[in-house]
Amino acid sequence: MLPHHRIYLVAFLLWGSLLPTTQAADQQPLRTEVINQTWKERRERLQAMRIELSLDVTRSKLPYMKSAADGVDEVVPLTEEETLHYLNQTVNFKTHYSLILDSPRIRCRHWGRVPTPQLEQMQDLDMTWSVDGNTAAIAYKYEGIRHLTISKSSVPPMLPLFGLNPLRWSLLAGDPVYGFTLDQYKVCPQLEQVQGIACTVLEKSEVYGGLKRLWVAPTDRECVVMKYTGEQSGQYHSQHDFYYVDLPNEGPKPKFWTTKSYQHKSNQDILTFGCRINVDTLDSQATVTPADFQLQLTKGTHVTDTRKRNPQGGELIYDVK
Repeated sequence: MLPHHRIYLVAFLLWGSLLPTTQAADQQPLRTEVINQTWKERRERLQAMRIELSLDVTRSKLPYMKSAADGVDEVVPLTEEETLHYLNQTVNFKTHYSLILDSPRIRCRHWGRVPTPQLEQMQDLDMTWSVDGNTAAIAYKYEGIRHLTISKSSVPPMLPLFGLNPLRWSLLAGDPVYGFTLDQYKVCPQLEQVQGIACTVLEKSEVYGGLKRLWVAPTDRECVVMKYTGEQSGQYHSQHDFYYVDLPNEGPKPKFWTTKSYQHKSNQDILTFGCRINVDTLDSQATVTPADFQLQLTKGTHVTDTRKRNPQGGELIYDVK
């Protein structure tokens, strides 16, 4: 039998021989299979959640000045000089989101004061989308009347999440319904630092000449996305930055996200959209029931139900009495 000190020495040498291998592995980019598995485990832990967001938005005036004043989807022709003029001017506003997520079920309310087409004034925005896995519904107010459209669909309306790409990367990464996946992304050979964290970098080339890049934290930080960029033929580029706070027994929890989009014109990069999305509250252990995804038929609501047919023809349309 070996003396105790020799046993300790052998154990120490064995541990020392393994240590460089472990450290070397930590210094290598992660494989997509590892990232996907870690994302899957994170989504399962965060399966049902309630989240409140507040957005501070800065946007170029150009999209509004190119819109018809009556809100009809048509483009107002502008000269090159007018285009550059409005591209360099911005408008600021604030909106809010309240979401209940239990993929593939979702309920999303978006409200605030937003500019009207061609910036005549500010108007109230208050819309709610809901999908329970079989039925999709959207509710909104127009000229003081609450409208509700109901349709049979398991496909979620992506419009409410269009401006929430950071959420779809940060909390729903890899989700085939609401999140983004690593389809066609390739791992780059070198790690890169983001906020002092050595991240795996992934790239995806687009058919129209664009390039998307993704920075993913190590597995001990649940492979959370730290940064995401996209560019299109040198004309447009955008960047999302993700900021987290580490909570005991909960891992990285998003604190806020920032988005900046630029257009290259007249030899300069002009900010066309900037947004800071603050995570006001996040309940990652929420109790969620089927009733949370049902929109109420309140008195006076103007309902269009595309699931049913009117005996006189067309969709079933009625006012709730």
